[in-house]
Amino acid sequence: MKKLTELPKKLPEIVKITLINLVFLAIFIELGAAALYWSKYKQLFYTRSDRSTNEAIAQLGLPLNQTATDETILERLHPFFGYVLKPNQPVNLEFSTRVFPANNWGFPSDYDYPFIRQNPNQVIIGVFGGSVASNFAMYESENQVLTKTLKEKIPELANKEIIILPFALGGYKQPQQLLILNYILSLGQEFDFVINIDGFNEVALSHLNYQENIALSMPSVQHLLPLRDVASNNLGVDELSAIAKIVENREELIQRQESLQESKLASTYLFRVVSTQAAARKYQENLMAFEKIRGQKQQNPEQDFILKIENPQEVVDVDTAFKKMAELWGNSSRLMKQSLENQNSLYFHFIQPNQYYPTGRSFSEDERKLAIIENHPYQGGVQKGYPALLQTIEQLKTENIPIFNATKIFDNVNEIVYIDSCCHYNQTGNQVFTTYIADSIVGVLNQNPELKNRWK
Repeated sequence: MKKLTELPKKLPEIVKITLINLVFLAIFIELGAAALYWSKYKQLFYTRSDRSTNEAIAQLGLPLNQTATDETILERLHPFFGYVLKPNQPVNLEFSTRVFPANNWGFPSDYDYPFIRQNPNQVIIGVFGGSVASNFAMYESENQVLTKTLKEKIPELANKEIIILPFALGGYKQPQQLLILNYILSLGQEFDFVINIDGFNEVALSHLNYQENIALSMPSVQHLLPLRDVASNNLGVDELSAIAKIVENREELIQRQESLQESKLASTYLFRVVSTQAAARKYQENLMAFEKIRGQKQQNPEQDFILKIENPQEVVDVDTAFKKMAELWGNSSRLMKQSLENQNSLYFHFIQPNQYYPTGRSFSEDERKLAIIENHPYQGGVQKGYPALLQTIEQLKTENIPIFNATKIFDNVNEIVYIDSCCHYNQTGNQVFTTYIADSIVGVLNQNPELKNRWK
């Protein structure tokens, strides 16, 4: 009885001790979360920048901009290019604070097209290719790695205003670059030189075309078939239901991404990372479910689609198909150079690095989890297709086409450079890649002084 009467007297002290322990526990959790953040991103959580936060989000591998299904909502069919972005749609790199609006043609650019040279001091550079090329153009526009290198190492360009015009979008592959170039040239667009960055889409996505019995020269089936089905009202109930789930998941992911950016405490951030990863897994599961439904769908060859897509003219084995891919790629590069020469413009071609093409690069465990999925749909196309492209490069070099094999540029980079299991690079990767491109172009110009006369 005495103990019971003493309890109320001790209660404030018990509450006090409990509260003190909870405070210390919260401090320890916060310090532990901050330490985990430091070990992963090598920076203090509380002084992180917007860019570092965005890059940390990118390293979660959130598939917010990587799916054709999602892009069917954001893209528009184009009669010459295959597809473009919805005008005024905001576009940004995952780790960048800069947002680019899609211009009047549906490309992420500060300028509407055609861009007319406003004065003789402007140097106009066009960028063509797929998503890696598009990311390069946006990274360059924000960081000016190429611009600074050209001005520092080419005296004729020291005082010039360099204009970057992107004509690249996710999923583009030859001959889309060739067709876009000739179309814009026919409208009077001027270029001092053009940078074409490709290779991955030509083999990875063309391989998917081959598997779907769609002509290799057609745009990516990942992008084109969903657009065709929407345009032709050919989506079944199961597909519409799956798309609805994907859109719902995407909205949830966007909200969770925003909550990560708003986190003030490292412990809160860590909790939100875990919940965001769970939402991302759910999103991926629904994407795979949609692809399974689409794969099981029986296409009627006689169905009257509103969009005409060519089938192969002949049935070939897979090895022959890869040879044809490489031939198409090489012919498109030749024709791009010829078209630009007719306009007194220069041409530079780069084949991009990709994690599924084995080189001397050693992947850390963290990067491997982020960048490599065994039996990925792109893996077979890259491993079979890149050797065919590299063989074609040697022939193109004998024809004086400035083409560069960038597949090994990450071999001596210890940091993580990939941000997803497809092909894209983080800030470090884009910096290395852009520097390589800049140095390669400068090397060609310095080895051929006559090419620089146009800027005197």
